[in-house]
Amino acid sequence: MRIRLLYISLYIQLAIKREENMYYSNIGSIMQEVDKRNLPNMEVYLCFKRPLCTTSKSLFPAEPQEAASETLAFSRLSLLESSIKMSKIIVFSKEAFEGRTAEFKNDVRNLEEKGFNDVICSIKVIGAPWVAYYDKNFAGNQRVFEEGEYSTLDDEGQFSSLKMVTDDLDNPEIQLFQHQNYQGRSVTLRKETNLHDIAFSDVVSSHKVTGGVWVLYENKSRQGSQLVTFPGDEVPSYVPLSFNNVASHVRPLLPKP
Repeated sequence: MRIRLLYISLYIQLAIKREENMYYSNIGSIMQEVDKRNLPNMEVYLCFKRPLCTTSKSLFPAEPQEAASETLAFSRLSLLESSIKMSKIIVFSKEAFEGRTAEFKNDVRNLEEKGFNDVICSIKVIGAPWVAYYDKNFAGNQRVFEEGEYSTLDDEGQFSSLKMVTDDLDNPEIQLFQHQNYQGRSVTLRKETNLHDIAFSDVVSSHKVTGGVWVLYENKSRQGSQLVTFPGDEVPSYVPLSFNNVASHVRPLLPKP
């Protein structure tokens, strides 16, 4: 696959490249190398599942054939620089996008400092999804908002912190357990599921997230209270979250096509 990068930024998850004893394992180190080499426009030949490949006019010079299969291994590549920069949430103190308003492009740990604690009544989301929390520092009950306009909210006047979802949404996987501490029956899911359909509703007490960002719902059809969980999360007990034996529906957030 040949990709022309029109921006000097690209979003790469789990990119691995060995060159001169240097390992590029995140976007920061890769982009530092791009800046050093002054490559305003790049062409990168990508390899998926480690097939043989070579590079041309790329960030990394061509390598001997026996090492070419190690050139680039990606779980995801996306031209996300402009998308992330444009992502924002616009909040309003009244329904129907009326009243005082504020715009945020970064996480907000404490909305009280912004003069918007417990007053948000309508929301507009542009770009990446956001999670709104009842308490400061991303704690308490939560609600996910994907791109769109929300003229009314079930939780109006409740939010105290906001977090943008910037995680890799490819290859979602979650393992749910019947009992606390990952005990009892378990099920591994990779797509949206009504837990009633698999006889696993109202019994989940712990989980592990292998990939993606997941939303667990109190009721089927994406209804009721929510629990949002991120890649790598291991939650041994839902009791402190007031979500024990509650989940009836789960779904992963999906990347934009």
